[in-house]
Amino acid sequence: MTSIRRRLLLWLIIPLTAVAVIVSLETFISARKISNDLHDKTLLAAMLTISEHVVASNGTLLAEQTLKVLTENLGDEFFYHVLGPNGAFVTGYSGYPRLPEGTELEDGVPIFYDGVYQGNPVRVTIMRQLLSGRDLNGWTTITTWQEITQRADLTLSLFGRSLIRLMALVIAAGVIVWFAVSLGLQPLRRLQQAIDSRTPLDLTPIKRPMPIELTGIVSSMNDLFARVARSKANRERFIGDAAHQLRNPIAALKVQAEVALQAKDGKARNQSLKQVVDVSDQTSELVSQMLTNARANAIEKDAGETFDLSELTLDAARSVATKAIEKDQDFSTDVAEGIMLKGDKVLIREAIVNLIDNAVKYSPKGTNVSVTLMSNDDEISIQISDDGEPISEEKFFRYCQPFFTDDRAQSGSGLGLAIAKDVSANHGGYLSNITHENGEGKTISIILPKRK
Repeated sequence: MTSIRRRLLLWLIIPLTAVAVIVSLETFISARKISNDLHDKTLLAAMLTISEHVVASNGTLLAEQTLKVLTENLGDEFFYHVLGPNGAFVTGYSGYPRLPEGTELEDGVPIFYDGVYQGNPVRVTIMRQLLSGRDLNGWTTITTWQEITQRADLTLSLFGRSLIRLMALVIAAGVIVWFAVSLGLQPLRRLQQAIDSRTPLDLTPIKRPMPIELTGIVSSMNDLFARVARSKANRERFIGDAAHQLRNPIAALKVQAEVALQAKDGKARNQSLKQVVDVSDQTSELVSQMLTNARANAIEKDAGETFDLSELTLDAARSVATKAIEKDQDFSTDVAEGIMLKGDKVLIREAIVNLIDNAVKYSPKGTNVSVTLMSNDDEISIQISDDGEPISEEKFFRYCQPFFTDDRAQSGSGLGLAIAKDVSANHGGYLSNITHENGEGKTISIILPKRK
């Protein structure tokens, strides 16, 4: 696992080190230039001193003391060579480094170049001067040179001090960043403490103040807590409702089974067993709808696959059509083709089947039941219309609550509208209830948004 502190430190130190290397190279070049310029000027000054001495002494060698002083000031051993008019040797050391080929010497203009003297690298200055003395008149060529040991030492000294300062800067920056990051990570530690201090049952939002950079993380965690809390509440509600709703059917099964066991004749036994089968069927349907309701509350928006809603709606309508025919109802469909939807295909079908089944079940014989699927630019509408008793908004809201039923003889489990409402909501839509204009009949619709 990579430490954020180390990563931030590396992200700073590596670029800073690269910059330091570049600056060091530039510093080395600058230090060498400064050292060369300084020594070249000193060497030129020594040359001018020699020219004055030659005129004053009529071309004799420099005094030992003068040469010693020049050597001490220049830092390295110093040499010179003087040629008089017509190239005649005047004084100095023999075997001086020659001017590079192709370089022309101009009167009164010094030229600096690198050379070799007695196997050692040297720096050379040469200039032609017009001298006027008792025995020396005319253009005289003076060459001075010295070894470059002190010159290199000065360059390294300047570069070394600069390099030490840069290294100290990089180290100081690293230390500062280390402590700055440590302080900057304090909010993360507070967030960790806020989470560690919670119990598994505490799913309330985190409300501690956090920096802007952590608000997104905290918001996502609070959203996760809310979804877990909602799932937990749904699970607890499902368990409680299941225990309550299954108590009566199980008790009825037990009673009918006991009656069948105690029956004296076959007719009474068969009647009791038939009631056992009927109650078993009702209980099976109830359990199936309860599981569907639990699943409808567990799905997330944007989950599922893309499928043909037109084909699915027709399939759902065909599965209930036989019940409408048995009640002599006029059952019709008007389904637009090619409407696609992304979602949970099984739950969408279950919601449509429940609405159609309710329409058929609670509408009188000989009435009309219709299923319509249409869409526009923004939404998809699945409409189930019937000629049954209209439902007020207040009662419609109550019917959408799980296990709510009235005292009608055909009342079911009380989960049909609840499942349709939850499936619609978890697909980003809603359930609509509209009473027909003549006051007779109603249309209950699943309204779903179009995904663009």
